Order: sequence, then structure tokens, then C-alpha cells
Amino acid sequence: MKQWNRLFFFLLLNIFVSACTTLTVLVLWDRTQSSILGDTLSALTFNRQNPAITVTPTTLNIPVPAATPTPAVIVHEVRGGDTFESIAITYNVSVDELLNENGYSKSQPLSAGDLVRVPVRFVEIDSVIGIGDLELERVVIRNLASSELSLAGWRLEDESSNVYTFPQVTIYVKGGTVSVFSEVGADTVLDLYWGNDVPVWQSGEKVTLLDSAGSVRAVYRVP
Repeated sequence: MKQWNRLFFFLLLNIFVSACTTLTVLVLWDRTQSSILGDTLSALTFNRQNPAITVTPTTLNIPVPAATPTPAVIVHEVRGGDTFESIAITYNVSVDELLNENGYSKSQPLSAGDLVRVPVRFVEIDSVIGIGDLELERVVIRNLASSELSLAGWRLEDESSNVYTFPQVTIYVKGGTVSVFSEVGADTVLDLYWGNDVPVWQSGEKVTLLDSAGSVRAVYRVP
């Protein structure tokens, strides 16, 4: 009988030790997982509160080359014999663009050593089509840059103080165009409508394209 009591005592002791060991392991496991879960939730909450935060090369200490801005003008030093016409031909711009950029008049002489600001051509007025016919009349604007060109806030002006202001529109590829029709219509990606009930353009009239800062970017004489 004593032998059975002893065996029963050792059996209970073994069960108790096993239970304590199992409980200890479970507690440690729970604490470890809770810590990992807490860190994960904190990270998720941080990203949720700051959705604009993204990993960039700068964050990773990878040097990022600075973007090189496209100059708005280049400076030409006048040499003997230079005229506005010859400079315009050299840089593929119009005489009117040179005059507007520098505040000169056509009659103003140029002297050797003068500095003439030449606007960089990254956009042009390609043509004016359908002059005098309201249903067909339009101005075609072409992107000459290698990157996309936003015309938002730019203006198209004639010599009679008529002004068209561009909405949020972008020419995405080099050589791409948008057309500004004189008549009333619904704008599309490629076709914009001025909203006039009479034609705008006349033969010999100057068409001026200005950017959102008011700088002249292209000038065109209607044939």
C-alpha cells in the first residue's frame, strides 16, 4: 500500500512539473508574439497616418542626380553684320520673338558686342487653319520639347486684345499637338474651344502664345 501511495505521489508531482513547464513556455511565447504584433501594428498605423511617405533613393542614402532645368533663353553676343533676321534664322525663332524678348523695335540697330536674349523653342504655333470660317478656324500648338508640356494657365492672344486662356491640358510627347478652335464646343484631349460666335483671325495678324508667367513663348504671323 505504501508503494502505491509513493507511486501516486510521484505521478502527481510529474504532472505538476509538466504543467508548470508548459505554462511557462506558453507565457513566453505569448509575450514574444505580442511584441512582434505590436511593432507591426505600430508600423501599419504610422504608414496609414502618413500615406505620402514612401521609400526614395535619398532615404536609402543613394545619391540622386539633380534635375537640369531647361533654360528659358540663351544669350547671343552680336557680331559684325548680325541682324535680327540673321539671328532669328540661326536659332530658328521669329524676329517678333526676338523683339518681344528684348524689348527692341525693328528699327533699332545692333552693334558688335550687344547681348541679345534668344528664347529657347520648346513650343511653337504650328499653323492657323481655316481663317475666316468659324467652323474650321483653329490654331495648332506643337510641343518641341523631349518631355511633356503643360499649357495650364497659358494664353493665346491676337492683336485685337482677344485672349484665350488654356485649361488644364498637357501635350505628352515631342511633336504632339493641340488645336484651339475659335467656335463654341466641348473640349477634348486634343481639341479645345475658344467659345466665339465669330471668327478671330485675319491674314497678316500676329498670334502670340504666352506662358502662365506672361513670357512670350511663340509668335506666328497668319499668312
